[in-house]
Amino acid sequence: MTEPKSRSAAFPWLDGRPAHLPCREGDVTASVLLPGDPDRVDTAVGVLDDPVAIGRRREFQMARGTWRGTPVTVCSTGIGGPSTEIAVVELAHLGMRRGIRIGGMGAIDPSLPLGSFLIVDKALRNTGTARIYDPSEEAIPASASVVEALEQAAGALGLPCRRGAIYTTDSYYWGQERVVRPGADPEHIPTAGLMRRLALAGAAGMDMECEALFAVGRALDVEVGAVLAVHGNRATDCWLEDYEKTQADLIRLAATAVALLDAGPASNTGIFR
Repeated sequence: MTEPKSRSAAFPWLDGRPAHLPCREGDVTASVLLPGDPDRVDTAVGVLDDPVAIGRRREFQMARGTWRGTPVTVCSTGIGGPSTEIAVVELAHLGMRRGIRIGGMGAIDPSLPLGSFLIVDKALRNTGTARIYDPSEEAIPASASVVEALEQAAGALGLPCRRGAIYTTDSYYWGQERVVRPGADPEHIPTAGLMRRLALAGAAGMDMECEALFAVGRALDVEVGAVLAVHGNRATDCWLEDYEKTQADLIRLAATAVALLDAGPASNTGIFR
């Protein structure tokens, strides 16, 4: 009797399929957009041309399509560094050479309006997953080519954006100087004063995934970048309730940057729509 195939516990793949992502060899293009929320993959399907659903497993939902003829995959990472690490490692092994996070952030700069975009040029150090891949204390930069392409795309599409640093944290509540109960005194939480300190350090806002993407991606020779929509502004205490258009614009912006990068500087005519 033939023994059933078994996977290695050290690298638990089987027949070309990763342990977590709902895909196999041939499903992943060189450029991948990485939202956190699985439901935003459905938004991407509505924006991209020639969309094809790949599947969903746990927090990982995947699809692919094209934008101005350029192939692109979309894969959700879930919330935080650990699930982002899983997505990046498995995508890289399947052929991803460029990963761009498309997500939300809480701004701490009062001049950043709701629905505007931050093109992240570096991630400040704070999370556990990232330190395994890059134990230094230095901020981790995004790939310069990706930052430049995102800036060019935003300008050509007429989308409000600026460039800046993000502070990534493993925590949504106390870790972002939020209270855990309505009416609680924010001066009595362990992170009181965090936003003021971050502003002095040059951070434009906070998220939960960029540092892991940048650290893991760079360790695996993947180009990395991020463009984040301002879903909330902590300095003004405002929240973006209706962000459907903002999310669609976020996908268009990142996909246009991918098309620019793939086309090269001499072939950008006709990329924009």
